[in-house]
Amino acid sequence: MKIVFSLILGCVAAFHSFAQTFPIDTATKKITYTGVINVGAIQATLFKRAHNLNVSGSGVLADKPGEGYYSYKGEFKVSYHAPQPGIMHTGKVTYTVVVACKDGRYKYVITDLVHSSEKGNGGPLEKSTPECNKYVLTMQGWGDIKRLTAAEMEKLVANIKVTMGNPEDKPVNVGNDW
Repeated sequence: MKIVFSLILGCVAAFHSFAQTFPIDTATKKITYTGVINVGAIQATLFKRAHNLNVSGSGVLADKPGEGYYSYKGEFKVSYHAPQPGIMHTGKVTYTVVVACKDGRYKYVITDLVHSSEKGNGGPLEKSTPECNKYVLTMQGWGDIKRLTAAEMEKLVANIKVTMGNPEDKPVNVGNDW
């Protein structure tokens, strides 16, 4: 009986680790985190705050102060289970952030989440199986990547809201754990 219970518990845990839900844009069918936030600031101030989101200043895709439009490419590292038991692989997930500012409000869009690694590219995270196939990047590893990505995106959205809503334009301490 203990063996059957352990097997059922293991299957439920495995299914839960793979079943990561992301917000999917109905038009593009891509993972998309988006929101429109009302704040008490003019477009120029919001645009300046948008620049502060890209702390490294790298990966700038668009910088249009007159239009209040700023976009950059970001990335973070991931560590996930390798096909060989007990071994972990590393890679990175890249994403695109767009911030559009108007007087009194801004819109953020985070999309184009893609995994890459020297061991094998998982590709777009919308896919149910990795691009490099499940023998190079296991389903457990793919689940790890998706779980870590969901957590990182929650932190990024929270950081955007804090930085863009900073009414006194003081530096915001967001910590080092993201």
